[in-house]
Amino acid sequence: MDIIKKELDSYDGHKVTKITLINDNGVEISCLTMGAIWQEFLVPAGNSKKNMLLGFEHTEEYYKNAQCVCKSIGRVGGRIANAKCVINGKQVSLPANEHGNTLHGGFHGFTEWNWNYTTSQNKNSVSVIFQKKITEEMDGFPGDILATIIYTLNNNNKVTIAYSALGGEVDTLFNPTMHVYFNPSDRPDLSTLSLKGNSHEFLDLGEHNIPTGRIREVEGTPCDFRDFRNLKDADEEKGGFDDVFVVNEPGHAALPIAILRDEESGRQITINSERNGLVMYTMPELDAEMRFTRDGGALAKPGEGVALEAQTLPDAINQENFGDIILPRQGKRTYRIQYAYDKIK
Repeated sequence: MDIIKKELDSYDGHKVTKITLINDNGVEISCLTMGAIWQEFLVPAGNSKKNMLLGFEHTEEYYKNAQCVCKSIGRVGGRIANAKCVINGKQVSLPANEHGNTLHGGFHGFTEWNWNYTTSQNKNSVSVIFQKKITEEMDGFPGDILATIIYTLNNNNKVTIAYSALGGEVDTLFNPTMHVYFNPSDRPDLSTLSLKGNSHEFLDLGEHNIPTGRIREVEGTPCDFRDFRNLKDADEEKGGFDDVFVVNEPGHAALPIAILRDEESGRQITINSERNGLVMYTMPELDAEMRFTRDGGALAKPGEGVALEAQTLPDAINQENFGDIILPRQGKRTYRIQYAYDKIK
């Protein structure tokens, strides 16, 4: 096991540090202090290593587009309708940064801050611990929180991301996620990827992808991934995914919420989460010119990767039975997402 730290570059007046965690199998992950970004998930591939994530070499490239590439999202992932909610009977206004709604924590969410960090190591795992006090003045959400994001890589090739928050003097919201984009294949598209999901239902979405409150069955729709299905075929049928799956339904909570497999190389990623939602986004449109490191200078293409974001269902604060995202005053909440790598052939 090993930990390597180096100053990568500067962004917005901040020195950005890259922290690399390496296990005994040659698997490694790298994270950046800016945005608590997950930059690399490298696995052995012949005489070299394969990065299964979409990403960039330099920090500023992550901020030249609105795709939230591999950034830590908070305080709240997804959308909050009309940038408003009711907490303890009182209506609260939140930062409106997309069509009058709040998206991914607003203008100054977790992605916008350079995080403090420490590291830890034991016989079978290595970790980087990011921490930041996020005040109401910083991000526009009620109250202050002490947020912690811990990346851990172990010798079973599992990456665990733990998001925690300690509440302040008032109740607030906490529903973080990792906006990770995967493509474990050697191709700049989804053509050899298959996906299996632990979901029988998905959310009905209205204007600007705000949940209507209705839940639909996946059967007979492009959203049916109960068995492995080619992701590009499904993506073309759907016209691009930006959808929310209901996961961990009764009787299924012990199963992974998703398994992403490259049928060509055999690389496979298994995702586990205790929460009830998985957002899948395949970048059907790109808002800016991007050049992912994996492409060697070529322009990124729509549908080049898939974001799989585990969280409590979006707009839960305004939707009955979508889940509890209240962080009580002086309380604590911790959510974990686990990504396990293996090779099936």
